[in-house]
Amino acid sequence: MRIIILGAGRVGFTVASNLSNENIDITLIDKSQSVIDAACERLDVSAICGNVSHPDVLESAGIKHADIVIAATDSDETNMMACQVAHHLFKVPQKIARVRAKTFLDVQDQLFNANAIPIDVIINPENEIVQFIKSLILHPGSQQVLSFANGTLSLVETKCNQDCALIGKSLAELTQQLQGIYARIGLIYRKNEIIIPNYETIIEENDRVFFIAPSNDIQRVLSLLFNQDKAYKRLIIAGGGRIGLGLAKELENTLQVKIITKSPQKAYELSEQLDHSIVLSGDATDEAFLLDENIDRTDVFCTLTSDDETNILCSMLAKSLGAKVVMSLVDRNAYMNMVDNGSIDNVIYPQHTTIGKILSQVRQGNISSVHSLLRGKAEALEVIIQPNEAKNTLAGKTIRDIKLPDGSLVIGLVRKNIPLPTKKDVVVNEGDHLIIFIADKSLVHQVELLFKPTKSLLSRLIK
Repeated sequence: MRIIILGAGRVGFTVASNLSNENIDITLIDKSQSVIDAACERLDVSAICGNVSHPDVLESAGIKHADIVIAATDSDETNMMACQVAHHLFKVPQKIARVRAKTFLDVQDQLFNANAIPIDVIINPENEIVQFIKSLILHPGSQQVLSFANGTLSLVETKCNQDCALIGKSLAELTQQLQGIYARIGLIYRKNEIIIPNYETIIEENDRVFFIAPSNDIQRVLSLLFNQDKAYKRLIIAGGGRIGLGLAKELENTLQVKIITKSPQKAYELSEQLDHSIVLSGDATDEAFLLDENIDRTDVFCTLTSDDETNILCSMLAKSLGAKVVMSLVDRNAYMNMVDNGSIDNVIYPQHTTIGKILSQVRQGNISSVHSLLRGKAEALEVIIQPNEAKNTLAGKTIRDIKLPDGSLVIGLVRKNIPLPTKKDVVVNEGDHLIIFIADKSLVHQVELLFKPTKSLLSRLIK
């Protein structure tokens, strides 16, 4: 497979980094030579400096032979023009573009199609981040909430802190506490090591536990196993940009929302766009200001400015002043280890929340969705079982008979929108959605081959 990535900024670089160790030919294009040089120092990819929408630059990058173009520059207009050129001049089969402006997104059904602007998949990083944070706030105690099979089943990450009642208990004991609810702990991340647990595995302090459960039962599982049963009521957002405004709009009818911005003019503009949120003009790093706004009674304090240092400092200050849970947007990889020490409850990495949507387009073999886990160390895939006439279909086989490589396993199954336990003797049917965890990304290609449709099936589908 050949992929051309337009724009080597944080989004483009993260995509290239996630794919560079796989059997994929990647070429990066960026207008800045210094950005290209930095990418080439860290990644084993081809790179060209030039205007990403110019036909001659695209042709020199080998676009005639590309399977996918990913337009990830900071300019919506540049991304759209590049996709136009890729489609009309070079017939690239798949076009993915980063588009952020609301004016384009409001009319995307009419605008982005083969007859207008030929973009197959729209990536809107800000909206992806808003939805990610919204899920965390609506499910107290979670670190991630990742949906599969049209929202039927979810994979949830949570952390076992020192006061967690699960510490010292086995998975068999936890199953007894579920009171008949179907849930499965699929993996544990402990001391930088991925553990695929069995019923005898003992939970330890600081374990990051990933469990899969029906989406409607997530909070009940968090309550029964992790004592997270109190819904959040009060939210303070520091930062009035697209993400802060988007989050306030999503939650102002559910929670008591305050949003803080330094600029009085920006505060006025935000107040015009929000119905029930309280908009404040002030400094979120000012201790006296936060105390005046009852920070000690705040359930969630979320810092979403464009500056990593401000976000980190604001979150730490809010936590020290009594905020129950603090969340912070952190964009730079250099800060990741520093803020993973527990001083911030939830650290949101923008690029890691958007990479899954791109990976789902890159993956082959009836893979409908992908979620990147543990900063790209692992993945969870959703696979749809092929029709019975396919030569290599797995329909009719038991889960035990699916020869997944070591380090990968089936952790979820959805049949006709109903989640089912993934016992070894369960027979897989045509149309089933399987959720597969892959501990080592080098195994992804082997898993893809298991679920890749044969040419004979593809020809019948085309007919």
